Amino acid sequence: MLLTAPDSLVVSLAKHDTRYDEESAPTSRKGRAQGFRIDALDVLNFTYKVSWPLDLIANTEALKKYNKVMGFLLKVKRAKFVLDETRKWMWKGRGSTTPNFKQHLIVGQKLLHFVDAFHQYVMDRVYHSAWTELCDGMASATTLDEVMEVHEAYLSSIQRQCFVASDKLWALIASRVKTILGLALDFHNVEQTLGTGGTAASVRARCEMELDRIEKQFDECVVFLLRILSFKLNVGHFPHLADLVTRINYNHYYMSDTGSFTAIPGSRARQQH
Repeated sequence: MLLTAPDSLVVSLAKHDTRYDEESAPTSRKGRAQGFRIDALDVLNFTYKVSWPLDLIANTEALKKYNKVMGFLLKVKRAKFVLDETRKWMWKGRGSTTPNFKQHLIVGQKLLHFVDAFHQYVMDRVYHSAWTELCDGMASATTLDEVMEVHEAYLSSIQRQCFVASDKLWALIASRVKTILGLALDFHNVEQTLGTGGTAASVRARCEMELDRIEKQFDECVVFLLRILSFKLNVGHFPHLADLVTRINYNHYYMSDTGSFTAIPGSRARQQH
């Protein structure tokens, strides 16, 4: 147990089953240090101790849902923090002697744009809109049953908006988002290696190969996400995702207003090393 207080939040460390991660992780990522993976914070478990009748609302099932949302938000926050720190290093010139430094900046900016856009979407939809709806609903509720109904609607809403709802489509979208957040950590690792003495030719070559992989996988994930989200919007599903598509595809960077994809600007031809 890490943190506890009477009648309040309790934070504990849960045993994390790494078997699935080891089986599903790409070969290129298996060598990453265990503590650096995007799911490293999944061991944190949040519970909230409250007395009756509030425990009828903040019950075990509700707390499981909150933990899923919290786990996702921690991944987004972690990726954003890491990319912000990496950008500071790069602009201070710590990697300016790196071959293809311009391409490193481009890849970093593409990752940062996506993570910033996604972070802002989460802040707007979950922290502001959904919370406001919850407060309004609670204010108008007159019975315990109505309070429970409003709270359950809020949980369902934030689960959908954070793509952790029990649905195959959300799971598919979430897997690509999680991949991109993991790529942010991979990019940080590459730049840290180059910025802290990775001057040997073999090290630089491996870093360039890793950068190619990161960029290629990122581009594929973004195109996939935009295809799925745009299709659902076109058939009238999930209108709240229109804001996310607009943020990611700002100025039609990836996809034209007719829905067609072209060569992604800034992406270099894949090199054989």
